[in-house]
Amino acid sequence: MENIRKWQIAGAAFTIITGTLLHFVYGWFGGIVWAVIGPVNESTWEHLKLIFWPAVLFAAAEYFAYGRKTDGFIPVRVTSIITGMASVVVLFYTYSGILGRNILVMDILVFIISVAVMYVFSYYKLRSPGKLFTMFFSSSCEVSVIAAICILMVIFIYDPPEIGMFQDPLSGGYGIGK
Repeated sequence: MENIRKWQIAGAAFTIITGTLLHFVYGWFGGIVWAVIGPVNESTWEHLKLIFWPAVLFAAAEYFAYGRKTDGFIPVRVTSIITGMASVVVLFYTYSGILGRNILVMDILVFIISVAVMYVFSYYKLRSPGKLFTMFFSSSCEVSVIAAICILMVIFIYDPPEIGMFQDPLSGGYGIGK
């Protein structure tokens, strides 16, 4: 159990540091690879990449380190990643809706809190996954969910839905130059 705790703390630190750096990679380097893993604009959807890619990468490392031998590992980690992403959306729209605007310091706190929510959820569920994660969720189904999100990350660079979550608040546009 102590091992899982250390991995989740390391994962949170990795996700916060890597996610912060990913915020800038498309601006620094451009190109499709960086557009897939880093935000191409300031929309909420694009900022979900900051939590998604580092968490997926870290979960892959965890899988090879100890996850293969841990009941419910893949369903727990996939659910925790989705929980972290959902936390970003809920917390951001809640606070910015109440204040009527967004504030950079609050945006950073939303990211950090969402990462913490993701890894705390993961920690508790990896320690005791219960039947929900060991019987009802299929690892292949969960991997398919991650693959679908990856595909959407690519599609929505060029053709995002024209709804608020995908709109760049600075330019009013969607995706890359739309």
